[in-house]
Amino acid sequence: MATKRLGVLGKKGAETPDTAASAGTFVTGKSTRPGPGRDRATAENLRASNPAGADPGMLTKAMHRAEAVRTRLERTASPDIGENAFADLVGTLSSDLSKAIHAIRNGFPASMLKDASAYFDVPANRIGAIVRLPETAVATLVKRGANLDASVSERIWRLADLTNMAEDVFEDEAAAKLWLTTPNRTFLNLAPLDYLDTEPGAMSVRQVLNAIATGGAA
Repeated sequence: MATKRLGVLGKKGAETPDTAASAGTFVTGKSTRPGPGRDRATAENLRASNPAGADPGMLTKAMHRAEAVRTRLERTASPDIGENAFADLVGTLSSDLSKAIHAIRNGFPASMLKDASAYFDVPANRIGAIVRLPETAVATLVKRGANLDASVSERIWRLADLTNMAEDVFEDEAAAKLWLTTPNRTFLNLAPLDYLDTEPGAMSVRQVLNAIATGGAA
C-alpha cells in the first residue's frame, strides 16, 4: 500500500506540502507513525528541557520504548483485542514476575502453543519441541481446552521472556523474531529459538543478546 503524508488543511481544506512536511506525520493504511520531522521536534524539546546534558537521541529511544510497552498493556487490558495470547504474554507477564508465578502454577491454556506458533510463523511441532510436548499431546490438549502443566507453562514463559529481551535489544519486533528463528553459527547453526528448551540454552541466548546490546557481534 502506498504511503502518503498527512497534511495540515488550509482555509479551503486543501493539503499544503510545506505544512505536511513540517507536521512530520505519515499515514499507512489505518495507522500513523511519527516521521522524521516529529523525531527532530521531540529531540529539540528534550534538549531544551534537559539542562543536565543527557543524549536527546537516547531519551527519544526511551520514550519510544515506553510507548511500545504502554500500547501492549492497553491491548492486553482491552476485552475486544488480544487475538494472540502469546503476544500479550511477551508484553506483560514476561516482565511481571508475581503474575507470571501465579499463571505458571495455574497453567497456561494449551491454545497458547498455537498462538506461539502463529506469533513466530513456525510449525506447531517446533514450539512443541521447545516446551518438550509431543505434537499429538498438543492437539489433544487444545481440543479439550485444557491447561498446560506447570513445567510446560514455565517453558512457555521462558520463551516469552527471551522474546521480550530480544525485542528490547533490537528495538523492533520483526527484527527480534527474525534473529530468534534464523540459524546462527554462535549456536552451532541452530536458531536461538531452538536453544530455549533448556535453561542452560536460554542462558546462552541471554549472553549473546547482552553482547549485542553492548556492541558485540550477533
